[in-house]
Amino acid sequence: MMMAEPESPGGTTMGLGKRLLAMPRKVHRRMRSVESLTDATLAPSPGEPRVTSSDVYGFAISLTEAHIDALARCTQAAAEVEASWASHPRGGPLPADEALKRLCRRGVPPSLRPWVWGEVSGARARRAARHPSYYAGMAELGRHESPWVHQIELDAPRTFPQNGWVQGQQGQAALTRVLCAFAMHSPEVGYCQGMNYIAALLLLALECDQEAAFWVLASLIDGRQGILYQDMYARDLSGTHVEMRSLHALVATKLPALHDHLAALRCDMSILATDWFLCLFCTALPAEAAARVWDALLCEGPKVLFRVALALMRGAEPALLAAEDAGALLRAMRDAAADAHDRDRLMHDAFESVGGLPMDRIRRYRERNQREVDHEFAARETRRAGRANGDADGRQDAACSPSAGGTTKEELSARGGSFVSRLTALTRGTLESGRTMLQRRASSPTTE
Repeated sequence: MMMAEPESPGGTTMGLGKRLLAMPRKVHRRMRSVESLTDATLAPSPGEPRVTSSDVYGFAISLTEAHIDALARCTQAAAEVEASWASHPRGGPLPADEALKRLCRRGVPPSLRPWVWGEVSGARARRAARHPSYYAGMAELGRHESPWVHQIELDAPRTFPQNGWVQGQQGQAALTRVLCAFAMHSPEVGYCQGMNYIAALLLLALECDQEAAFWVLASLIDGRQGILYQDMYARDLSGTHVEMRSLHALVATKLPALHDHLAALRCDMSILATDWFLCLFCTALPAEAAARVWDALLCEGPKVLFRVALALMRGAEPALLAAEDAGALLRAMRDAAADAHDRDRLMHDAFESVGGLPMDRIRRYRERNQREVDHEFAARETRRAGRANGDADGRQDAACSPSAGGTTKEELSARGGSFVSRLTALTRGTLESGRTMLQRRASSPTTE
């Protein structure tokens, strides 16, 4: 597979403006309190001399000497891992559950990902249950009948803009078809910004096979039957709200000093982690590290996202605690994730250093947070009804309410104008006035 002019997923994460479009309005509200959240604030940090190389998926990577050494160790380890997979030839039966989990945590060789990901995600079984022409039919219908086709066609050229294959004619056509097919296959979900990055990396990892990428995407997101938590990409993004609150609760127990520091800086967890969960780390981590996360995610489920998030924050904790404002903290976290080239260390930290993380605990957090989110959205609807009757308080609340109860992903996507102008409007207030506003609105904080 020939790929030219790659992008650095480590150095170029989701643009801040595009990230704002994917975030709940609650995050917008928090961001108004951070005067330093501008493109200049998030500019790359100076540091050691770097050399540019490229990874297996055609992304440019900017490496320090330490990164080069780490990648050399990872390459050597990958050769040993590949030898472990040798007794499981592509297309044959996979090992038993525990052995499979261990192998996936150590990493799936890139050449085996089309087979392994299709099996462990349930994509192959989903595909076999449908007519052989199902994908082609959904893709064709989606291009002509999906209400999301216009937004998909806008977002496809913005996806990994320096990756030669993604930006080429073949890549653009494949990405658009996969997303249109999914929007038609799952109309209750449709399309949400963030899916474009997932679909693009799936295409790269699955040898540019559109149908394979479509079925893995469906296995991840397909309503309440998908791997990811329900309603992560729903119209109101309510599932994302639930996951962010659950991560907040885990940080409170696993990283209490960082939890307190985030609170002191008025830095909401959603600002740090929304794009991690919506894009499954593929816009934050180097592509090969993100693919390693997906090896485990597709095998074990969404608790892997929490483990990796905690591992990233744990590894960057000294720099995060040293940050004196939210902008500096976000920059430190962004840089740490972008430089996570040592994928073996990242996955070791996620599964060994984070400590116990039983799925039952995550379920308990989710159940509580889902009730809270449902209650808040119901209250939002009550206020919206009051606003419809001319209630001035309802009108005022609408300006600051979470998107899940007010602005939807469709409305956010439909808004025109440049990302820069929207960002300028969001950051117009001073830090102190933003903090004052948040203190007023936090008069009854959520208990985690």
